[in-house]
Amino acid sequence: MRLTVIGAGYVGLTSALAFAVVGHDVVCVERDPVRLSRLLRREDPLGEPGVGELLGQTAVRFVETDPEIDRADVVLVAVGTPMRPDGHADLVQVDEVSRSIAFGARPGAVVAIRSTVPVGTCDRLQTGALLHQLVVSNPEFLREGHALQDTFVPTRIVAGGPSAARAVVEALYAPLRERPCGSGVAAAQVPLIWTTSRSAELAKYAANGFLATKLSFVNEIANLADVVGADAGAVLRTMALDPRIGAGHLRPGLGWGGSCFPKDTRALAALAAGEGYDFIVLRAAIEQNNRQLAQFALMIERETPTDASIGLLGLAFKAGTADTRESPALALAHRLARTGRRVNAYDPAIRSTSDTAISRVDPDALAACTDADAVVVATEWPEFAALDLRALRDVTRGDLLVDGRAVIDPVRAAAAGFRYRGVGGLPAG
Repeated sequence: MRLTVIGAGYVGLTSALAFAVVGHDVVCVERDPVRLSRLLRREDPLGEPGVGELLGQTAVRFVETDPEIDRADVVLVAVGTPMRPDGHADLVQVDEVSRSIAFGARPGAVVAIRSTVPVGTCDRLQTGALLHQLVVSNPEFLREGHALQDTFVPTRIVAGGPSAARAVVEALYAPLRERPCGSGVAAAQVPLIWTTSRSAELAKYAANGFLATKLSFVNEIANLADVVGADAGAVLRTMALDPRIGAGHLRPGLGWGGSCFPKDTRALAALAAGEGYDFIVLRAAIEQNNRQLAQFALMIERETPTDASIGLLGLAFKAGTADTRESPALALAHRLARTGRRVNAYDPAIRSTSDTAISRVDPDALAACTDADAVVVATEWPEFAALDLRALRDVTRGDLLVDGRAVIDPVRAAAAGFRYRGVGGLPAG
């Protein structure tokens, strides 16, 4: 099958590579000249595990424009839909690409929208710019740091649109739907949920909205446990054993961020408000997330002088990626910098930043924390859990250690001479 992928970000690039590996003829369009030049050299522009290796092994063709898009059976759209100031998704790139596709793609070609778009977008494109193509909502459910794994071994595939497109979409995904099993065991097939485009569009927002709400609830429970003198870890482990709840997304911390949760929750809330529906639970989850970060910042401000030096461990929004979009670590740095505090940082995946809230990015954790009045763990990198805390305490000026990701053992921290502060801003019990 001939596939044209438009956009070589996390979704577009990993999709292009995976579809090429399973045998499709793939062209990937990337208009950013810097990213395109790296891809042409078969260099990973994302820092995503496995991408660099596959770039050297697959025959994906990277181009600025696809002059043969009329040969494509499927055009997969994976461009950005950033958040507008009013909370709605910005569809400028989607609309621009759609007009280009309408001009070049053949009538009847399937246009699969992988970008996260508001409910009704595919219907609008189908009756507008892409009137002669078949528009399908095909949302992604990828985790940064695991994007290739989630593409090759998806938990589900969701698609919705005209019935004439269904067979094409099923053929596109057929090689990715067979889950390998042990010898003598029949392979299980990944569910492909075929529905309307509006249902598929809402499914993506619903999944991220629920996960964000779960995280906010967990942070509230951890905060409450601190207040009443309970062991938050024991409470959350108990919750995790309930099959109706599960263990995923039960780690308390600084708050959620990244390229998806913040914009998708706000877009979902904006969608509901635009339809006159008050989405109370989601609004509360967003409010709690904002408050969680503010509480951490206020606690640090209370316990350090206004001219303090802060050693910030972590800049990425989560471990396993160099992505700082909507990063709670950077948001915390901005709050502290506005009060006159100086923030020096270290992140295993980030060697420099132009963000003005960061005074400097150091090559290791000890350098970032030298002469610091407080150490703040803001990203859950495994190496932070394994830090030599005595060596860390030897280089710091102050003894405050704020664990915003619940990765440091409080007993070890106390033994090394630190005053440990965890979720809720209170000493661990």
